[in-house]
Amino acid sequence: MKKFYLVVVALAGLVASAFSAPVLMEGIAAIVDGKPIMRSEFLNNLYHFQETPEGAAMTEEQQKQYVLDKLIEEKVLLSRIDRDSIVVSDAEIDQRVTAHLSQLAASQNVNMATLEKAIRSQLGVSMAQYREQLAKQIRSHVETQRVRQRHVGAVSPTKKEVDFFYQTYKDSLPRQYNCVQLSHIQLKIEPDSAIVDSVKRLAENLVDSLNLGIKFELLAKNHSQDSSAEKGGDLGYYRRGLLDPAFERTLDLLKNGQYSSTPVKTDRGWHIVRVIGRKEDGVRSAHILLRTIPTAADSARVLQLADSLRASIKTKDDFSAAAKKFSTDKSSNFAGGLLGWYQKNEMEPAYVDPVSNLNVGEVSEPVEIDGSYHLFRLDDSRQIRELTLEEDYGKIEAMAANHLENEKLNALLKKWREEVHIEIRMTE
Repeated sequence: MKKFYLVVVALAGLVASAFSAPVLMEGIAAIVDGKPIMRSEFLNNLYHFQETPEGAAMTEEQQKQYVLDKLIEEKVLLSRIDRDSIVVSDAEIDQRVTAHLSQLAASQNVNMATLEKAIRSQLGVSMAQYREQLAKQIRSHVETQRVRQRHVGAVSPTKKEVDFFYQTYKDSLPRQYNCVQLSHIQLKIEPDSAIVDSVKRLAENLVDSLNLGIKFELLAKNHSQDSSAEKGGDLGYYRRGLLDPAFERTLDLLKNGQYSSTPVKTDRGWHIVRVIGRKEDGVRSAHILLRTIPTAADSARVLQLADSLRASIKTKDDFSAAAKKFSTDKSSNFAGGLLGWYQKNEMEPAYVDPVSNLNVGEVSEPVEIDGSYHLFRLDDSRQIRELTLEEDYGKIEAMAANHLENEKLNALLKKWREEVHIEIRMTE
């Protein structure tokens, strides 16, 4: 249970701080655009910032100024929500809270009841209280991201900008400690084509029923193999980019109230898609899902292929060639399965056991993760390493993009601060 405790605290630190920080005298630290920054909020943030390496390097006055300034910036940013008419629905926040809790439970291989007990014993709050605090944190994060997306957008730095960022900041980029370089071959367990075709025919029969006038909600409740079935297939509002690409492409072709005339294939199965309504920042849709589920025979077939590949791989070149030919991971197969460098303490939990006992150059036994069999190869291992453009271009590119986005955002914040009333109340 000790390991689980550490993970709960690590992933829920922001929420935990709402319950674990010292009890403080209430008051107002500042007012931004008519909205208060409470003294307790300021002191809680200061309390946690002082425990960070960045905070420890500052004087107490510098710490206070830094924390208050960041809270003011956050409020200034959130003041754009009303000005820009950005709406984040309660349903979306509830979905995100549920997804977060499900991921937290899955990462520790526990059920929700066990997670609830851990939250109560470690944080001293009920699941309802925890969800409420988590929802506040997630709403603030989502609203901030929506403002960033609208005014800053995604920055794609050029190679020249990435090179310049690296040369400018390479001495301050984080090092990696106790790290490994991995490659993998992913073999997705797919259902037999005969099953896929038979499920498609069932979905086509449901489309025929819709064409005859049977209600979409009724068919969803009776036939959909998704948790949304009890709500008539209603998925609520989703922003673009959060759903399967094939699903979203179909939504784009439909008008409000229309359903897809042919079933849509995704990794989950066959969908009949319906548009309920649209907003500027999202689409409310419904679906009827008929799953295509691999059988034990499908799994055995893929495992046999994985065993065969492992037996035939003798060198790194053999592994690379097999990854290019057989791996279903499109993000790495073109590069011979190269995943890159990972600090062991930051690796995906499912990766840890398969590679923990490998020596450099060895290939793991096939391991099933999320509906695929994987072969992992330990390409290299180091106690400490610097990031380089040659081996870590993707990481450095992401850092450069974030740096450029922050520069653009900081310029906007400077302008926005002049447009709102800011009153500093706290003098201590």
